[in-house]
Amino acid sequence: MAVRITKTANHRGTVLRVDGHLRREDVGELVREYRSLEGRAVLELSDLQSADAVGVRILSELVSLGAEIRGASPYISLLLEKTC
Repeated sequence: MAVRITKTANHRGTVLRVDGHLRREDVGELVREYRSLEGRAVLELSDLQSADAVGVRILSELVSLGAEIRGASPYISLLLEKTC
């Protein structure tokens, strides 16, 4: 499975749920979805199984732009800590 990105909006903002394996070839879709958001952005990563170096870098950049990370596994959290 590659990556699946699902967008859910409510009165508090928008949640982008990222499931599967985030790879270099998938980051364009994630960035497009993020740029289309209005208001507060949450990246729900509870079903993100892995990310390559480019995927981790993009997640880190989105956090620096104000996105909130929710539900990241210890593995994904460790990857993100190493890039900050």
